[in-house]
Amino acid sequence: MITFVFTWIFWVPQALAAQGLLTTSILVDFLFSPLNPAPFGPLVAALTLTYWSSRTRGVKELLKRGVHYKVGKIWYIPTFFLFPAITGGALFLAILSGDTIPELSVLSNPLLIIGAFIYIFFLGGPLEEEFGWRGYALDRLQARFNALLSSIMLGFMWVSGIYLCSSYPICTHII
Repeated sequence: MITFVFTWIFWVPQALAAQGLLTTSILVDFLFSPLNPAPFGPLVAALTLTYWSSRTRGVKELLKRGVHYKVGKIWYIPTFFLFPAITGGALFLAILSGDTIPELSVLSNPLLIIGAFIYIFFLGGPLEEEFGWRGYALDRLQARFNALLSSIMLGFMWVSGIYLCSSYPICTHII
């Protein structure tokens, strides 16, 4: 509930602004900027609930788990090369099928890739959601249910927010 309440506190005004029902310029600009905190609902929920149950020590443990880098060296291969391989394969299939190739200006300046990675990490998903869904909720579900059922339940919770939003024309732009 914390996740959804926090998220919707920011998404409802954004949806209203998209329909022209909210016109305060500074607020509207903020709601449509990458700084809108709505996607951080899962992180806020995880940190809040962890702090309530385990105080600062629990929060530190949760955050440490998200920065776990001491894994077998073999796992660094898919971590760094799987996405570029998939992207390259998709481009190769596009070439083979005769589709037009998108402009790849980012390859002319590799520093943009690093900047995009940092931006996406902090404002585009992993930090916003993974500590909440996988770091907090999944562990608690797996304490009661098997991994498959836990993942299905978590997926249902995640997609229910998207489905709920898509059911109302006022907020379909958020998706």
